[in-house]
Amino acid sequence: SSVSRSHRMDLTYITERIITIYSPPGCPEEIYLQNLWEIIPMLQSKHGQNYMVRQVDEIKIAREILSLKVLDTGWVDLLAPSLDQIIGVCTAVENWLNAHLKHVLVLHCRGGKGRLGVLVASYIHFTSSSASADLSLDHFAMRRFYNDTLSALMTPSQKRYVWMLGSILKGRLKMSPSPSFLLCVVLYSLPKLRPDGGKQHKQVWHFNSCNPDFFSLFFLFLSISCDHIFNLGYRSASRQVVFRLQFHTGLICGHALTFSKADLDCAREDARFPEDGKVELLFSESPEKIAGRLFLTKNCPLMCSSVKLVYA
Repeated sequence: SSVSRSHRMDLTYITERIITIYSPPGCPEEIYLQNLWEIIPMLQSKHGQNYMVRQVDEIKIAREILSLKVLDTGWVDLLAPSLDQIIGVCTAVENWLNAHLKHVLVLHCRGGKGRLGVLVASYIHFTSSSASADLSLDHFAMRRFYNDTLSALMTPSQKRYVWMLGSILKGRLKMSPSPSFLLCVVLYSLPKLRPDGGKQHKQVWHFNSCNPDFFSLFFLFLSISCDHIFNLGYRSASRQVVFRLQFHTGLICGHALTFSKADLDCAREDARFPEDGKVELLFSESPEKIAGRLFLTKNCPLMCSSVKLVYA
């Protein structure tokens, strides 16, 4: 039936030893398990007990169906995993494949394909130092699969973390061991969130600024390090996310990080977010005032609780 076809599980051999099993979002549990029961005998008949399932999502699956060889990543849909998580998974994958030539890896994912994109692209970077001819052919196949199937489905933050990993491994980006102090989050050009296409000003944002297209949220001397997620939303009949972004403090060079619309999760595809809109994060190496902060405080006073920033 058309319903069954829309929930059909997709199995793809990216290389001879790396396979993906993808279950589309919204697939009922009964159909999902039925699909698994159909696929597992094929894997066992072709690879015996030499396959390991690496689950690239946060949903637990029945281990008895997959012969108990399941390693969970716990990666959440639409979010980028931390650099430590990416490196840990890539290391486990490399160790498994290098342990025996007959070992096969099965990447299993339910829901968004962005997480598959993170792992496939990261593993290419992780093993790029190898000069073997076989691995070069595998990289070619993985890049083609990534470009054709996965890249367009990844969020800007997911792509940012893949780029960061590649830059670190190539020595182009060095992680700073010292924490940074986040002083301010600045949003330039307000999105048009009202039903009539107008910008949300005092009705939602409740700020007083000489420039209605500019406002800032202040975090006074907030010490941060490593990986961070920001969600900016506003209250209406139902809470909506204006943008989300993930970054690592290793990206900080100087006192600011700037993200354009194309760099922001959610906002990138939202026509209400202006094309010239951007978000700027201001930092300091120590809990002291930096140049320009007094100006920002004067012109963009702290917002009331109608603007909610979720910090994790």
